Amino acid sequence: MVAENVAVRSAARIRPPLRPGRRAARALTPRPLTLALQGGGAHGAFTWGVLDRLLEEPWIEIEGLSGASAGALNAAALAAGWQAGGRSDPRGGARRTLEELWRRVSKLADFGPPLAVAPAFQMMTRMFSPYQLNPLNVNPLRGMLEDVIDFEALQDDRALRLFISATELKQGRAVVFENEDMCVEVLLASACLPHLYKAVAIGDSHYWDGGFMANPTIFPLVFNCAARDVMIVQIDSLTADEVPLSARQIDNRRNQIMFNAPLMRELEALGYMGQMAGRRGCGLSAQVKGLKLHLLEGGAAMRGLDGASKHRADWGFVSELKEVGRGAAEAWLARHRDDLGERSTLELPS
Repeated sequence: MVAENVAVRSAARIRPPLRPGRRAARALTPRPLTLALQGGGAHGAFTWGVLDRLLEEPWIEIEGLSGASAGALNAAALAAGWQAGGRSDPRGGARRTLEELWRRVSKLADFGPPLAVAPAFQMMTRMFSPYQLNPLNVNPLRGMLEDVIDFEALQDDRALRLFISATELKQGRAVVFENEDMCVEVLLASACLPHLYKAVAIGDSHYWDGGFMANPTIFPLVFNCAARDVMIVQIDSLTADEVPLSARQIDNRRNQIMFNAPLMRELEALGYMGQMAGRRGCGLSAQVKGLKLHLLEGGAAMRGLDGASKHRADWGFVSELKEVGRGAAEAWLARHRDDLGERSTLELPS
């Protein structure tokens, strides 16, 4: 009930933009920004579109990214491409690396089960574990990620800050990996669906998908980055257009609520910190002072997608989602461009 209240109250408090007349004067003023990227399987192509549009704005200075699952792949691809060629170097900049990531993901989908048999395949994965179905632990993502992402570049001190979440399965807790930890196992861990792949071993621990416990995490961006603007790029909607009635609708909405729960807990905690920060003697004021939160999501276009389509990654579909993401980012910028650096557009619950 608490998480639901946070979702409703947060959604209801999207603030109106500043007056359009101020836009021209501030269009080129640099604005540091961090990005929190939610996971969601193939729906992560929506986030690709959002990032592709934001990267076209030279005044937006991205300082750090957090991500889980598909959000982690997007974050790492952007950071690696940025390190190699800035925003848009056609030979390997951030935009080029993101496109290469999703082209390779779509090629992997060509070898997956067709949509017609996907329900049967999903039923099989519920009856048998990956330790039975995939004893050799073949994960096609491994080779693709090693080809697309330069992990050594991500460990460089000059790279964009990265905070990649995974779920440590024995203790059931979120673990956040940073730049010095970056390797292919970290991304595989963050995107490890336990009904498809064996838990990913890193050191003495084993990990599942980061979306279970941090989807995405916000705290590292708030407490470890200088930028005071944090943008959440959300795939699973906080709100629903109607009460779900069919079994599939109920399942979809249940999953949306479950995978948003970690985000709602962090937003609620930040709201509480904001209240406490103004009290004398509280040590939180420096960390939360001036924090500006923003939410960018796909609206009705993303809410209308069936959860099963998260497993669909053909190039036509991911290209459509990319354009939805670009359109959502374009609309957000048109409405809130002048709010960056000035105020939150998502008010924390009080």
